[in-house]
Amino acid sequence: MRHVAILGPPGAGKSRLARELSRALDLPVVHLDQLYWKPGWVPATPSDWEAIQRRERERDSWVVEGLQEERAIPGPWLDQADTIVFLDVSPVVCTWRMVKRRLDSRPGPDLPEDCEPAPLHRAFPKVVRFLWLYRSTVRAGVLAELARRGASQQVAVLRGDDDVRGFLAKATAQQAALGESLLA
Repeated sequence: MRHVAILGPPGAGKSRLARELSRALDLPVVHLDQLYWKPGWVPATPSDWEAIQRRERERDSWVVEGLQEERAIPGPWLDQADTIVFLDVSPVVCTWRMVKRRLDSRPGPDLPEDCEPAPLHRAFPKVVRFLWLYRSTVRAGVLAELARRGASQQVAVLRGDDDVRGFLAKATAQQAALGESLLA
């Protein structure tokens, strides 16, 4: 695994999985939200956004995570990925994680610079609506896209913490096997 794309709805655990894979495989993490949003939640211009993504995709290796609302399936990233992970987590679990994140006063490590999260009372309705739309419209397209790619790329659909732990253990074991000396 040298180019890993992680997809999923907000609260699914994309950032956490990206950080854990980064540590296990010694790959740099690309948080799309940090690149897309400028201070004060100002989005990158379309031309800047394309240039930023192109630059990041040219790296020797990466774990990319994040999902822009208008780009449900980030095609260029998926095209270059050797491994695609879809966190197909229940909307209830995602909602719970989003609430916990908002109640925690510390900003997440993937939060864009100078972008404060909205208060829970303002964010909650928007998040629930987005998770509902994601589950009812985006998810089917993601699953169809992954089924199409399954023959040429490693695709993992993870539905819970047990699946994530198993995936990480397998990835770590594969990395350890690749790192073993042939002289030993």
